[in-house]
Amino acid sequence: MSANNNLTAEAMDNINQMESGFGDFDGKLIVYARVFGQAPKIYEIVHDQSPRIVSKVLKSYPEHNASDPEVMKMVFRDMQDLSRSERYGAILWSHATNWHPGTEKKMTKLKSFGEDGGKTMDIMNLKRVLPRNLDYLIFDACSMGSVEVLYELRDIVPLVLASPTEVISVGMPYDRIVEFLLMRDSREGLKRAAQLYYEFYSRQQGQMQSATFSLVDMGEMDNLAKAMREVIEKHPGTVVHRESVQRLDLDVNAVNTVPAFDLLDFCAKNYPKQDYEMVRQQVNRTVLYKVNTSHFLGTPINAFSGLSCYIPSRSESRFFKYYQSLNWSRVSSYFRLFQAYS
Repeated sequence: MSANNNLTAEAMDNINQMESGFGDFDGKLIVYARVFGQAPKIYEIVHDQSPRIVSKVLKSYPEHNASDPEVMKMVFRDMQDLSRSERYGAILWSHATNWHPGTEKKMTKLKSFGEDGGKTMDIMNLKRVLPRNLDYLIFDACSMGSVEVLYELRDIVPLVLASPTEVISVGMPYDRIVEFLLMRDSREGLKRAAQLYYEFYSRQQGQMQSATFSLVDMGEMDNLAKAMREVIEKHPGTVVHRESVQRLDLDVNAVNTVPAFDLLDFCAKNYPKQDYEMVRQQVNRTVLYKVNTSHFLGTPINAFSGLSCYIPSRSESRFFKYYQSLNWSRVSSYFRLFQAYS
């Protein structure tokens, strides 16, 4: 939990929910929390119904930056050393904005994952420091359910649960889902957690009635990239359009965020039906489970494949160089979509 930012209150609420929902389960819940105004700590969650945080502190750190890749690498190593297990899952909790590179400069509005005092981490560094022995990874963070992010992480972890849209700052309802995060059948447990996440937000009112989540089989990401490459290379020189494609970056108050679009709706609006159908079949093999409310922050979701993608626009040339360094761009031949703007 990287909450040395404006999510401090939500972080403490979520830890309290974990305590409330934790029980006599076959597993442990270990939480690293970097919260504004406190020393970074690793907690072992224990059951408690009070509004206080009573979980056991396994380790405290001196002041450091949670968005430093070497700090994250150290923390994951410490968490596993402090709580040995046959199997591990991980949740990354913070701000995030898809695939765009992080920065060490303060006050940036673009980042990949995490925010600690305005500093962030890009997806390449995240890929480098994540443990290689995870059964699953969950992003309780905005916009990480994109083909760009997922393809970078395809060799790191077999299952990822992530949102292609923003995530309401309240986050996941941890008091309801903890037991499912500890199920031996990770795939079934993550499906149950995603369904409870959807049910929690579908019962809210107004703009709070906003949620999307997708469970992705990372072993199918290479096949998805190959399917996209076949379509793109079949239609060289095609100038793609995005005006009528379903947007999945839906926070109208966000500034300078990365535009995101529904992957299948992009194909439906830009390629022949038979090509769309081929990609659709592969998406169905890749996305094991998906949920979405009918609207997100008041905007209708009329098309939802469970995955977002970027669509280039001349006005966003500042994104182009970095985007074309991503593995998704190369392997899927997505880089060819930028040639019309070069």
